[in-house]
Amino acid sequence: MVALALVSATFSHADDKVTATATFYAPLSMSPAQARHEAITRAQLDAIRAKYGSSLSETNFTFMQESAEGSRDDFYAIGQSDVKGEWIESIGDTIWNITPGTHETIYNVTLRGRIREIPTGRADIDARLLFNGTDKERNRLRNFTYHVGDYMYIYFTSPVDGYLAAYLGDDDEAMTMQCLLPYDGMADGAFAVEAGKEYILFSRDDATPEARPFTRRIKMNSRKQTDINQIYIIFSPNKFVKARDTRNTSKTLTDMRTGQQVSLMPREATFADFQKWLARNRRRDPEMQVVKNIVTVVRTD
Repeated sequence: MVALALVSATFSHADDKVTATATFYAPLSMSPAQARHEAITRAQLDAIRAKYGSSLSETNFTFMQESAEGSRDDFYAIGQSDVKGEWIESIGDTIWNITPGTHETIYNVTLRGRIREIPTGRADIDARLLFNGTDKERNRLRNFTYHVGDYMYIYFTSPVDGYLAAYLGDDDEAMTMQCLLPYDGMADGAFAVEAGKEYILFSRDDATPEARPFTRRIKMNSRKQTDINQIYIIFSPNKFVKARDTRNTSKTLTDMRTGQQVSLMPREATFADFQKWLARNRRRDPEMQVVKNIVTVVRTD
């Protein structure tokens, strides 16, 4: 049983500020982190649906990672759904009232945020994660689970010219966001794409001549038996610049040609800085789209 209620909403020109409240009755078999995330997701979706409406179907990802320091409520925001709007950013703190019960735990959540109706005529992009190969049709058969040692590629196409970025939410204690695209070494702050062209990102064989020197494969790894991370694929027909980031020098090798130390890790931004950058850009650009996928990496040894 789930009860949802909107408390209040105020509106601005492009975005609408809302306060959403949900009550979620979680079975005892569900972890506290998963229950908190489920309550947040339902509240966000209900706020969007109440304002803009929705289609008949919904698909939501509900996973929350816990650590020794506690759970992280806001790592996985709203997933994918057929509501007619989107949650742009959360504002302020998330307020909880949790009541343990004999057969269930009751989670009451209140959060504030900005939502926006999805504009009419937004580009119909196709962004897919590929699994250990570059055949986009064959890869439709896989879910978002990789094994350690698998290679990840991204298929992307758009009906309009635009700019692209991709980030991996590395689920470690520091909550870093690794910048996968634009490729390390590129001078531009976003990866330019042409209308109607099919891209297989991170594949040198499929890269354009100008991008090939910077293209590196993404090999999946896991520190634990199962790692849960998230991919953000960000597209806009309007030019934008990636989040401010720094070079990760934790793993390097020596370039035999130059003798210089080369980082094996992507450049990275803190989770907080990335979220601020993303929210700011989405507020300014209603045509910006964010495709998020939860990615599981499993050890088989």
